[in-house]
Amino acid sequence: MADLTLRGQCEEAVRFLHAGKPEEATAVCRRVLEAFPKRANTYAILGQTYLQMGKHEEAANFFRRVLGVDPEHTLAYASLGIIYEERGLYEEALWQLLRAFELSPSNAEIRREIAALEGTHAAGSASRKLTRGALARTYLRGQLYPKAIGELRELVEDEPHRYDLRVALAEALWHDRQYADAEAVCQGILADLPNCLKANLILGQIWLNSQRDEEARTLLQRAQELDPENKVAQALFGAYTPLPLRTVRLPMTDAEVDAAPVDLPYLLDDENDIAAGEVVEEEATALSAAPVEQTPPPSQAESAAPQASLSPAGFSLWDVEYAYVNDHPADYAARLDLARKLYEVGEVERALEQYGQLVQGDYEILPAVVRDLNLLVHLHPGSPKLEALLTTARERGRQEPAP
Repeated sequence: MADLTLRGQCEEAVRFLHAGKPEEATAVCRRVLEAFPKRANTYAILGQTYLQMGKHEEAANFFRRVLGVDPEHTLAYASLGIIYEERGLYEEALWQLLRAFELSPSNAEIRREIAALEGTHAAGSASRKLTRGALARTYLRGQLYPKAIGELRELVEDEPHRYDLRVALAEALWHDRQYADAEAVCQGILADLPNCLKANLILGQIWLNSQRDEEARTLLQRAQELDPENKVAQALFGAYTPLPLRTVRLPMTDAEVDAAPVDLPYLLDDENDIAAGEVVEEEATALSAAPVEQTPPPSQAESAAPQASLSPAGFSLWDVEYAYVNDHPADYAARLDLARKLYEVGEVERALEQYGQLVQGDYEILPAVVRDLNLLVHLHPGSPKLEALLTTARERGRQEPAP
């Protein structure tokens, strides 16, 4: 029986794409869009299929649409860079590729493309210098929110057209509990990009349970239409998400479209003990890779010392992230973020090293580690190392001392 889940259909489209069958991939994407016409990542797959078919103008339009929803989409920037390069627009191509590099600095293919455009061949092994935008994102991932906000405010002032930086600023402000400033940034973004997913989510979360609750629900409804599985909401808010993870399916017939309205089991201030990633739909998966509740940002004294010697020149993003984690071994949330980022860029073994340390770490973060490892075991069946880590994590969880 065909896998009619949204995830299953998109995986099928990607398989067709990798097999060199873009027409079949396109047909699957069209079927998905009939049920979920606003889902941004489907347009990203469509863009890849049209790029593979040599239809560059159509592909560029799809990638621009993706960036209207997610201004931090690495693949869209990289693909637009390739398209502009094919057209001989080298400065524009380089600008797009540099945006992709800031978002995914460990991607060797992006580094090679940039090196080729700049007329060098040294990018395969050498790290590019750390840009201020990339440094700000490293601070954000390391939960050094005041540092991230300081960098991002200056960058946005210099380049107000950079929606990727404005979205990162809104996220940093929200995590730092500067809700009024986050609200203002999100409203500015949505004035130009009404379908920006993170701006809809953050502003919806801020307005929920307030005098603007009805507007909040509208924003969150739009967010769920853009991301029907609520993966971004779960990753962004963790235990505080107003939109729990969902498993959604394509209809067997046109009359069975899964278009249920948003159900908002949102969390009040006195309900923070609800488990992260709680699933409210019967079909929803429990294999969440959701982050745990965010810990308060480190104090200025904690964050200044290890970062003081790190200048933008000569250090890669990974240098900064590893330096922070090594200097703050008790910051398990930062180590978990590093593990996830390593996995996202294909550094599975290095990711597992970080998970191995987390398994022996603080009990509070152990449930999130178990969820991550549970998901990875399903994505990589038959891996003895993964299965052993998951077993160890579960056993240690059962040994948690009573409070």
